[in-house]
Amino acid sequence: MKIAILSPWTVRSNSVGGTERFVIDLAESFNNSGHEVDVYMLSGNNYCKNNINYISINLFGENRIVDEYFLKQEFNEFNSYESFKDLALRIDKSIPFEKYDLVHLNSQLFLEAGKNNKRIFTIHTNPFEYKLDWGEKSFSIMLDIMKDNYISTDTHFVAPSMYYANIYHELAGINIDFIPHAIDIERLNSLKSKESIYREMGIDLDKKLILLPSRLEPIQKQPMLFLKSFALQSDGVKNKFKIICTGADKQYEKFKNEIIDFCSINNIDISICRFDQMADGYKACDIVVLPSKSESFGYSALEAISLGIVTIINNIPTYMEIAEGAKNCYSFDNNVESLDYLLRNILGNSFDRVIQEKKWKDRYSMKLFCRKYLDLYDKNG
Repeated sequence: MKIAILSPWTVRSNSVGGTERFVIDLAESFNNSGHEVDVYMLSGNNYCKNNINYISINLFGENRIVDEYFLKQEFNEFNSYESFKDLALRIDKSIPFEKYDLVHLNSQLFLEAGKNNKRIFTIHTNPFEYKLDWGEKSFSIMLDIMKDNYISTDTHFVAPSMYYANIYHELAGINIDFIPHAIDIERLNSLKSKESIYREMGIDLDKKLILLPSRLEPIQKQPMLFLKSFALQSDGVKNKFKIICTGADKQYEKFKNEIIDFCSINNIDISICRFDQMADGYKACDIVVLPSKSESFGYSALEAISLGIVTIINNIPTYMEIAEGAKNCYSFDNNVESLDYLLRNILGNSFDRVIQEKKWKDRYSMKLFCRKYLDLYDKNG
C-alpha cells in the first residue's frame, strides 16, 4: 500500500516538537509494516531517511517557512469556508494524491484536501487550543466541515486521547476513533554521558537539572506557573537546581525576556535553549515538569514517563490518561499553591529513574499504534 502523510510543519530529521515526532513515528511504523510512505511538508528541504521520502511542496516559494501561524495570516484566520477550500486547492495541485491508497492528514486546516482519497485525520488541536489560535468563528466552521466530510467522503477522524475523542464526538456529532500516540523508546537513547552534556551546556556538575520540554507559550504551556512555584522554595533548595526551558521560538521573544528577568530577581538559575537531540535533554535531567493548561495528547509526558524520569504534570485529562498506571509521576492542580506544595515534598528526595511495568509500556507500543491506524484503512471496506 502507498501512503501519503501531510504535515503542516517542517519535519526535520532532528525535529523535537511533539507533533513532528508523531509524523516521524507514524511514517516509520507504516514503513516497518511493509508499506511505501511519502511525507509531504508545506515547506522545508527534501530528504530520505529510513526509506521514507520527506518531500517539501514549497507551497509559498522555496524560501518561505510555512507553519499554521503563517497560514493564519495567508488565509484570513480561516473564518470562512472559502479559506479551507483555497488552501486545499493549492495542496491538491501540488501533491499527486491519485498515486496513494491512503492519505493521512495532520491538521484540521486540511479538511478539504485530498477528498477523493480514503483519508485519516489525526486531531492534534483540542477545542481550547483551536479557539485560542483561530477564534470561535473558525472553530464553528471547522466542526461543520468535519461533519460534512464524515458523511460525504471516506474519512476517519482520530484523537490521541479518549477525553478529546469524546469531546469532539459531542461537538461534531460524528464518530471519533481513539488511538493514543506511541513511543519509540530507542529514539530517546543518548550516546552522550550526563557529565559531557553538562559540560557542553556550561552547567555546574553539582547541580540537579529540571527540564521544561515545551514552547515558551504563556497561556497554554504556562512555564511561569512552574517558575512562580519554584520561586517560593528556599534559596538553599533553589541553589541546588538548574532550570532548562526549551522551545524559545521567535514569537515568544518578549515572554522569554520576562522569564529571564523574573528568574534573576528570584535567584533562579535558568537557561532557555534548544537541544539538537531531545534525547540529550532527557539524559541530563533529573526532573521533567509539564505545567500545561491544555494538551491534545502530551508527547513530552509520554517520553519522560517512558524513560522513568521523575515527572511532574498538571492534572489535565490527557496527562492523567498517560500517567494512569505509571510510576514516578506526580500531579498537581492548576495553580501555584498546589505545585508549590508538591515541590516541597519532591525536591528534597532522590531522583532515581524507574522501569515502567509491561502493561503500561504495551499501551504505547509502536506495533499496536500502527495496527490500529491500518485497521481504519480496512474499516468499511
